[in-house]
Amino acid sequence: MRAENGRLWSTLQNGKYELRSLAKADLEEALNVLNDSFFVNESVCKGCEINLPENGQARQELRELCRITAYDGVSLIIKHMKSGRIVAVSFNKLQFAPPPGEDNFFVKFYNEQSKSPQAKALMDYMITMDSKIDVCTEYHMDCVCELMFLATLPDFGRQGLGRALTETTIRLTRELEQGQGLEDVPPGLQDKRPKAVTALWTSLFTQKIGKAVGFQVLNTVPFSEYEYNGKRFDERIEPIHKFGEQVMYKL
Repeated sequence: MRAENGRLWSTLQNGKYELRSLAKADLEEALNVLNDSFFVNESVCKGCEINLPENGQARQELRELCRITAYDGVSLIIKHMKSGRIVAVSFNKLQFAPPPGEDNFFVKFYNEQSKSPQAKALMDYMITMDSKIDVCTEYHMDCVCELMFLATLPDFGRQGLGRALTETTIRLTRELEQGQGLEDVPPGLQDKRPKAVTALWTSLFTQKIGKAVGFQVLNTVPFSEYEYNGKRFDERIEPIHKFGEQVMYKL
């Protein structure tokens, strides 16, 4: 991850936006986008009550998850050029099988750094959904790039920013698979060659993006099958969002 001025991947809408790799100088602002959008509007965050004002500790723990993830060097941002604000983010994680006897990234974070019941519930959802189909084992891959958290500020929604981040995540992953674009990746990860992009789509909107871009749906699980604090997820989530999808874009 560069100190500042992350790699420019594209400009959007005649220069209205720039899509860049996340740089260290932009990390705190990128994390704030999660506070102002993802943590309050995303389906599973609502199902786990992370959106409630009193659950700030859970949001702080998930910010830390994304802070650690950012140092893989594969996360992306979109800047609104007139205001200079970061308005959309994609926190992406290089996922691979850990050494024998060690836990994978999500399980390790759950065990060592998740303390609040709300953050633990969201992490448990992610771990459970990812384990429904072990993509690396099932498809004989050593590494994938997981599009972990995708978020756009509400005032900038419905402009195709989420789709642009998703398409660029695929492009970035394809470069890494070919051994290119390694300058933003830390030395310990430069030997990784992701063979696919994976994600958990938890809203009708991300599911539409996935379908349009060409993701394969591996598994679909209704929100009614998960519960937290005495209520099923579907009792807290808007009815247009009925299920989560485990998806893959194989290169």
